[in-house]
Amino acid sequence: MDEMEKERMLNEIREILRKGGFEIGEPILKSISFDIIAKRDTLVLILKSLINIDSLRNEVARELKILGKELRASPLVIGKKSAMGPILDGVIYSRHGIPIISMGTFRDFILEDINPLVYASPGGLYVRLDGERLRKIREEQGISLGQLAEIAGVSRKAVQLYEEGMSAVVDIALKLEEYLGEELIQPLNLLTFGDLQEKRYNPHELNSRDMELREVYTKLKSIGYDVYLTLKCPFEVLTKDEEDVLLTGITRDMKGVKYKAMNLRIITRILEKNAFIVVSKTKYEEIEGIPLIGKEELMEIERREEIKKMVRERSAL
Repeated sequence: MDEMEKERMLNEIREILRKGGFEIGEPILKSISFDIIAKRDTLVLILKSLINIDSLRNEVARELKILGKELRASPLVIGKKSAMGPILDGVIYSRHGIPIISMGTFRDFILEDINPLVYASPGGLYVRLDGERLRKIREEQGISLGQLAEIAGVSRKAVQLYEEGMSAVVDIALKLEEYLGEELIQPLNLLTFGDLQEKRYNPHELNSRDMELREVYTKLKSIGYDVYLTLKCPFEVLTKDEEDVLLTGITRDMKGVKYKAMNLRIITRILEKNAFIVVSKTKYEEIEGIPLIGKEELMEIERREEIKKMVRERSAL
């Protein structure tokens, strides 16, 4: 039942994106970290759908943050419910620093460019006030901090903090707007609402079965790349320097390399990034347009430029 419900959600997300003029890319083999990558002009969205948003795991959120920051994209989760009840339209929720919205909120944002006004936080539903405007209107109307505090049912200090930029619960914000006769609530920016501070995987977290991955990680680091493990994606590593980000697959199973290459081809087309796959042994230099680099070949490389040259030449075959 949940699988059918999730597929209905994904169909609805696809339809909204198409109506909104987005180009869509989906892994052939379903990813754990995300379901869809979508791009319109310079806006890139990394989307995951969840029936229950409480099921968003910390390690998945960690990878969404890495992808968001390093690919200059915006991760979003579209959900239906939590332990507290259904996800409300017009409200941004959050788990592990990732913004979460309802399908209705997603539709309004994509098709109407409408940002939510409200966000959920421990203690209730909150809005952000235009503090400078609040102070200016209060002073123009000759209202003291104490008077406004009494109207809103809060302390004088709280009103002062609202004027300095502190958020307010919805009921208090509406009381202030009604009493002053002015709009004070500011729309939230859905694309910058999350916290994309990264907590990287430590390669020591890899178990003994991931020795090959650890060796590739160490080699890429040794020649000057910044390397991010992305274990729950259709690729295992983001390989980055000051010029580019390479999506990097790592596999010892040649039977599965074609599907990995097909996934990378779909994703790189949307992201306009390059990719390569490190394989244990291969007689091919590319598959599905994705360059292959043998592990032994990689271990002999001493400069980043050699990898870039291989990727450039083999992707053109």
